[in-house]
Order: sequence, then structure tokens, then C-alpha cells
Amino acid sequence: MPKELMNEAERFLLDHWQDARLLEESMDDIRTKYKELFEGITQSVTESHRELDASRSAVTQFWGQGSIGFGRRSWPSGESNWPSGLWVENLRLEVLTAEDSEPPYACIWVPKKTNLEFAPARLVVNEAARELLAPEDFEGAMTVDEQMLLYLPAPSKRELLSALSNGDGQRFVELFVSQFDMMARFVPVLDKVFRECLKKD
Repeated sequence: MPKELMNEAERFLLDHWQDARLLEESMDDIRTKYKELFEGITQSVTESHRELDASRSAVTQFWGQGSIGFGRRSWPSGESNWPSGLWVENLRLEVLTAEDSEPPYACIWVPKKTNLEFAPARLVVNEAARELLAPEDFEGAMTVDEQMLLYLPAPSKRELLSALSNGDGQRFVELFVSQFDMMARFVPVLDKVFRECLKKD
């Protein structure tokens, strides 16, 4: 028996093509607005923290989970185009709106292919985190992940989606500005890490 060209879902779309096309256009519009919000976040964070002179945002690309991060050009990133530093992950709308997806998380990340000695670097960061974080946040912060030096608290899916769907988007931007204000406390710590924990050539 020959294989059906269209599956059931595709046949449904064909039967409702005009409505589906309107939905497709609306989804594209939402992605555009979402990307523009992150451009505003990047501008606000870099204006507040001039020391964070390297950034990257990829929140609508289908090849990733959705990320925004800030670092310093003076911090090594190996061969990566993504700066070492302060990151929030799991932000793509397809991830953020799925009930069974991982929640957003924040971290201090350094690409594996730098010349950083991760074990001593992690000790320096953990020691500082004990002073910089509330006790309940410090509990879940430590990690042995190869490229993560520390996990940090982040806004929940519910907070982000509520701020995104209600109002003019300013609350959404403010959530991220506040997030990176907190994370920027670790900038002097990372300066120390890259000063003291790089492998000697």
C-alpha cells in the first residue's frame, strides 16, 4: 500500500490553511517582538554595567535553547564566539512555553577550550558565592559541570511569561536587568579567576 503523502496533522492544516497562515504570521510577529525585547535588555545591561563589554543573545534561533549572556573582552573564551561570563539559558519561546521543558537557569559559564584550570577556579567562585548569595541560593549553586563555575537563581517560566504577555514589555526587561545586576556582583570574582587560575604556558 503506498505511503500517504500527508499525515493527519498536515491534512488538518490544509483544511484550515487560512487560519493556520494567520497563526503563522502572528507567531513570527511574536518572535520579532521577543527578539527586540532582548535587544533592549542588552542595551540596558551594558549601559548599567560598562565593564560588561561583550554580549551575545540568541533567543529565537531553532538550533538552541535560547540564551543571553554578558562578559568582558578581556576574559578568555578559547575558540568560542560566545563570551565567558554571566548567562541565562532556556529562553526560546518553544522551551519557555512547554510544560515538560527545563526551566530557565542562570550560570557562570566558561567555554571548555580555554586555558582555565576549572577546579581551582570553581573553588574561588564558590568561596565568593558564599558571601554574595543568600544561604538558600548558595545551596543549589555549586556544580561539577565541566564548563559551569556556578549556577545562580533565575526567574521562573511563570514570571517570564506573565511579564511577557501583560503590559508593554517593560516588566520583562526589568526582570533581566535585575537578574544581571545580581550576577554582575561576580565580575570582580571572575577577574580574579582569570588572573589566578589560567594554565601557565
